[in-house]
Amino acid sequence: LVLATNENDILSRFFNTGVYSAGEVVPTLSPSMDIQVASNFERYLYYRVGGDAERLRALMQDFAKTGKLQLPLAAGESVDDLFRAGVGDTASTLATIQRYWKQHRYLLDPHTAVGVSVGESHRRDGVPMICLATAHPAKFPQAIRDATGEDLAHHPTLDALEYAPTRCDVLPNDEKAIRDYVAARAR
Repeated sequence: LVLATNENDILSRFFNTGVYSAGEVVPTLSPSMDIQVASNFERYLYYRVGGDAERLRALMQDFAKTGKLQLPLAAGESVDDLFRAGVGDTASTLATIQRYWKQHRYLLDPHTAVGVSVGESHRRDGVPMICLATAHPAKFPQAIRDATGEDLAHHPTLDALEYAPTRCDVLPNDEKAIRDYVAARAR
């Protein structure tokens, strides 16, 4: 499995070094990857430490205190032989979107382009690779324009929303008011 991250590369750093350390979040073209603490990492780590809940607790407590945890690795040992990891930065993301559009007339969204870019760097001759798209390019019109120079990022449903009326009800910061509002409009 190839794990791809953007400039917010906490997971790539972990799988390449054994160090999981939080940094500052950098806004990118792939905002769903703009994280420093991965939502399911603790579950993975539980299996990585052999289901030892006490060891996991200690690692996560260290991370909570210091912003860093480290798996001790023997010389030459990898974090997990099932994973390869890398970073697809903004330049490679845009270049990948552009290349796939020009060569294949396939429009990648920025998240998928990060995965494709990193995946390509881990390809081996004769070994197939599959990359699953993760979003629709229409959600990222500026990134698509930046990559292709064209206004290609469209989807009929999203395009229809552009001229749909906007509705906004301001509610007080009160749990009962919110519950009542939702209950009155639930179908």
